[in-house]
Amino acid sequence: MSRRARGELAPGPARGPLRRLRGVGARGLLVAAALLAASCARRSSERSDAPAGAVEALADADTAPAHGEPPARPPGEAPAARATSADAGDGRTARDLQRAPLRALRLTGKPADGRFEATLALGAADDGAAPREVKVKLAPAQKKSPLAFRRPVAFYRLARALGAHVVPAAAARRIGIGELASLIGRDPAARKLLRRFAVMNDGTVDALVLAPAPGPPGPRWAAPRRRSIRFDEAPELDAWARWARSPSPARGERTPILRDYLEVLALDYLAGNGLRKEIVLDVGAGALSLEANATAFPLHVKAHELDRQLVRLVEAARFPRALRDALARFGPEQAAAALRPGGFEEELVPPRALVELEERRQALLSLIAAKVADRGEDAVLSL
Repeated sequence: MSRRARGELAPGPARGPLRRLRGVGARGLLVAAALLAASCARRSSERSDAPAGAVEALADADTAPAHGEPPARPPGEAPAARATSADAGDGRTARDLQRAPLRALRLTGKPADGRFEATLALGAADDGAAPREVKVKLAPAQKKSPLAFRRPVAFYRLARALGAHVVPAAAARRIGIGELASLIGRDPAARKLLRRFAVMNDGTVDALVLAPAPGPPGPRWAAPRRRSIRFDEAPELDAWARWARSPSPARGERTPILRDYLEVLALDYLAGNGLRKEIVLDVGAGALSLEANATAFPLHVKAHELDRQLVRLVEAARFPRALRDALARFGPEQAAAALRPGGFEEELVPPRALVELEERRQALLSLIAAKVADRGEDAVLSL
């Protein structure tokens, strides 16, 4: 059986820093940076020419303003403006998911999972046209896990705060149990679920509402050419890792997918999500999407669970400049504003998760800084 199948790390100089980084705290960050710098000092000679095979406040709270100034950007680049525009669009999409009228629900997948395809009526256009109906995903909270909706929403808000574009918009909304029953109609399998929903004292049910793909409503929401890729079990993952390890653009490299791939690794690492099972490849758009995020921000991160993400981050030779800049701005205050917008009553993650998020953010920044010190900013932050 291969090392991958047994869940072991591949041998190499990166393994030593991984052992120390797994539980790194504030006092160990300087040590972690030194270890990562030593790991990054070896230059890769690999060939990379193989081809590739609390609900209402959550939507209202905008991403916290940047804290401090980001590192200088080379002349001529303007990703910050694009990120601001995309962030505004994501915010509107999240508010639509929370507030736009629901027209119908259709049970999908296994009935016990309680997942629906919902028809959402977006607001009328300025010219007075009728509302546009779009399909989204909806999962009412069940008694067995009444707060399960919080983790996917927290993961989306983390991605939005960092300007990442691989996570579909997610929001939580409260729906009256009577409205749910009316939308479900006479489907017997769906009506059985009404008894399992976690009904609040005011007769409402918290529901997770998910956009089907990143970005605002458009072609990607109904893209026919999408396929699921098992994390670490597909040749595409190996190809993307080879691209990331290459200090210069590799043969056959697709820069947008490489940027998305590094966003995937960074987001899962920051959120302590070591149980990622799949990534969706949107073939038509040439982009990646993370659509199953219920395992983000777990109560406890077990040893070795983040090794898959961390070893690939340690081995990467290039990173998106915009991601590094966003990480530098995203301090504890910004994290609290994004993930605990209304304090205890509306927290998406417990306080301990914010502490661990900050530790991982500092470790990731130390990793990138070590690579910059070794090869130079322009070479490392070239995506």
